[in-house]
Amino acid sequence: MQVSSRAIVASVSLILCGAAAVPAVWAADELDTVVVSATRSEQTEVITPASITVISREEIERSGAQNVAEVLRGRSGVFVRDTFGNGAGAVIDMRGFGPTASSNTLVLVDGRRLNNASDTGAPDLSSISLNDVERIEIVRGSAGALFGNQAVGGVINIVLRRPVGRVAEVELGVGSYGRQQLRLNLVEQISDGISLRVSGETRNADNYRDNNAEEYDNLLVRLDKAHATGRVFVEGQVIRDYLELPGALFDDEMESDRRQSADDYANDFSDTDTDILRVGAQQALPDGWLLEGEVSRRRAYRDFATSFRGWPVPAADQDREVYMFTPRLIKAFANTWGQGTLTFGVDVEDTDYYLESILGMQQVDQRIRSYYVQGVTPLPNQFSLTAGARYAKVDNEIQDTYTFTDGANLDDDVAVGSLGVIYEASGDWRLFARADQNFRFAKVEEQTNAVSGPTGLETQTGISYELGAEYSGARQFGKLVVYRIDLEDEIAYDSASFANTNLDETRRVGLMADWGLDLATGRRVGVNYTYTDSEITAGSFEGNEIPLVPEHMASLFADYRLTGRWDLHGEYLAVSKRRFGGDFENQFGYLDGYGVVNLRLGYANGPAEFAVRVNNLLDEEYSEDGATGYDEAFTLRRAYFPSPERNLWVTTRVRF
Repeated sequence: MQVSSRAIVASVSLILCGAAAVPAVWAADELDTVVVSATRSEQTEVITPASITVISREEIERSGAQNVAEVLRGRSGVFVRDTFGNGAGAVIDMRGFGPTASSNTLVLVDGRRLNNASDTGAPDLSSISLNDVERIEIVRGSAGALFGNQAVGGVINIVLRRPVGRVAEVELGVGSYGRQQLRLNLVEQISDGISLRVSGETRNADNYRDNNAEEYDNLLVRLDKAHATGRVFVEGQVIRDYLELPGALFDDEMESDRRQSADDYANDFSDTDTDILRVGAQQALPDGWLLEGEVSRRRAYRDFATSFRGWPVPAADQDREVYMFTPRLIKAFANTWGQGTLTFGVDVEDTDYYLESILGMQQVDQRIRSYYVQGVTPLPNQFSLTAGARYAKVDNEIQDTYTFTDGANLDDDVAVGSLGVIYEASGDWRLFARADQNFRFAKVEEQTNAVSGPTGLETQTGISYELGAEYSGARQFGKLVVYRIDLEDEIAYDSASFANTNLDETRRVGLMADWGLDLATGRRVGVNYTYTDSEITAGSFEGNEIPLVPEHMASLFADYRLTGRWDLHGEYLAVSKRRFGGDFENQFGYLDGYGVVNLRLGYANGPAEFAVRVNNLLDEEYSEDGATGYDEAFTLRRAYFPSPERNLWVTTRVRF
């Protein structure tokens, strides 16, 4: 859907003229803030030994962020690497995994996996409209026992908005690089206990780089039915995302023109049609048991072309269909010292994957079955204990004309466990310690090589240790966490040999610190810092740094209510230098570090709101992402994906 600038301006004028006559009937979600990531059940407080941050809907709106990547950027322990600067190609890295971050940070949408288990495609953050997000939960550190495959560095759970109250909302936006956007949000109470939510978003943009135009449409419909002992819901979503791909630039090209795209990439693009259907239920059972579960289907059909220097590549077809079933039984119980929970669950994930390109055809039927249990029990003297275990098994059926693979035995299974303790030192202090085993199954694309055939990769396994202290007082809040992750057979791609490989042993050691202060109503400041030492500790790359991992990250933020109607949000994000992607030999130097300032000024008058956000206020020239790549002469060089310079985003929203 194309939205012209003239149409947007006219609509904005019409809305503003009528704003005074529109009653404010927006109804906020009446539920208390709940955390579902850490325990896989709704809890009004954190009862698991992990560092958890919940980003509320209010915080999202106050920041002026326009996509999930912008919301997460600058959060402690979270590094966002955005290839194109518009959120579509963003990768979330927790605990320092660099090139394989998208396979070691688990991203969920209402508990549904967004990660791909069968192939190396990153979680598609563009499938999530920020218009639909109620809150984002960040669980730092391994969660292999509770969440299984790929929950190595941490878990991001994006919780969507439920239909509450009666709402009609329109938002229009325009910005730099030809960006235009329209969002709609409607909620209606059909009858007692039945509610409907319909939301839509359409946008188009030229974006910062040449050959990087984008067209995006997203429609979501959700129907909820509440009854005396539980609730059920059905949710459907369709997304169409077309994006031109500008490729990377070498050093001399960056010096000449950061916004250009090489001629070899002139016809590169990604055109993805996604449809999602999800049905879920929550049912109270006798004796204090609760049954929860979801069944979902996600299908993404993609036409794309991604060329090499000196070798333009014709379009390819990719079809991914994923079915998930995630039932769990939860028992709340009480003992002498307080309330505890016991959770039994099964995770079923079936993927049918098909890829056809100039190299041939790859077809995969993959089945992952997991069984897990976790218990949280209070102990004397304000202590509580958490323990869990999981068994997982993967089965792959492969037909691959790239490598003449037919039915190769790439099946595997693994068992992991976790143990943690919490000490509630006082009403304000919370101390915790935990150890959690993790794993990642090799993906089919990693198990096959166009030259050598099946690679026979081992399953990546490891263990994470964490110690943390958190303080939450009347005006101040803060946390300090130290951790270590030891991995064996970490799966990585070596660009020099064009092959995936198992690194013998790797280690991550780090520290994360947060502090914030509420000065007065509507006025708040805060700072965070993250240190990450990510290193290969055995094998041919022993002593080398993991690529694309910054050793230091820090951010400052401030929220300031100027008057009853005006508010200001500012943030400064700083990231240190890091190795280029694929450079496990550490021979190509570093991507430069950078510091970026973002500001958002908002105005609210009854049901109407107006906001201006400026990204990269100081016009820093930097690149969040970069890698080693071959040029036309087949020489391995440094390649960059330049990030946008100063850019502006203006929105107007009215709630009827």
